[in-house]
Amino acid sequence: MSRFLFTSRAGGVSNAPYESLNLATHVGDSFESVDENRLILANLLGYQRSQLFFMNQVHGNKVVIVDKNSDSEFTPDADALFTTQRDMALVTLVADCIPLLLESSNAVAAVHVGRKGLVLNILQETLRVFQEHGIKSNEVKAHVGPSICAKCYEVGEDVYRDVVALVPAAASQFRSLSDKPCLDIEAGLISQLDSQGVIWEKVGKCTLHDDGYFSYRRNGVTGRQAGVITLNEGRASGS
Repeated sequence: MSRFLFTSRAGGVSNAPYESLNLATHVGDSFESVDENRLILANLLGYQRSQLFFMNQVHGNKVVIVDKNSDSEFTPDADALFTTQRDMALVTLVADCIPLLLESSNAVAAVHVGRKGLVLNILQETLRVFQEHGIKSNEVKAHVGPSICAKCYEVGEDVYRDVVALVPAAASQFRSLSDKPCLDIEAGLISQLDSQGVIWEKVGKCTLHDDGYFSYRRNGVTGRQAGVITLNEGRASGS
């Protein structure tokens, strides 16, 4: 049985502009603060720090399998982590993109879904790994975490056309104050989940509207919150 957790920006030790539970090492925060924040996260899960697995997210479609020989100090270039091992917590970091957590009875995955990952089919690539392990898509449940909403995700006209051409459900009726189109990445992802037969639930609010979350679009220099999933029951629960 799996457990999952979506963090907010509260509950850590980082100082402005990363206050306070920043979990990313690449945004300019001190290593000591991030390391302590990751230890706080591990404690929330009832785990050791060495049981947390992170990735260097590159807005692509690569999926990395975490197994009993994996080293938690190694952060692969990837946008999804997958495991069938218990006692391993998979982490995706976001500050407007979608933290997507996938679970079945004997495997889990943590997926980073931004605009580029959406059109590069990171979801489908991750589900393919489930299928390679004998798990059908309709046996997978998805938890769609807090991300930027369709009223806030402003893009250029060319980007809008390119994304909507590949993922029509990402089209939005909203335009920004500067009259640029806005994308609905969440709707695009949900359309892909539906097409694959994946049961899903939505957790959380718009990261830009709610300052309880980190938002790159709102603040520029800021921290990253996490979506975390593990096969072990631990002490975590959806939030």
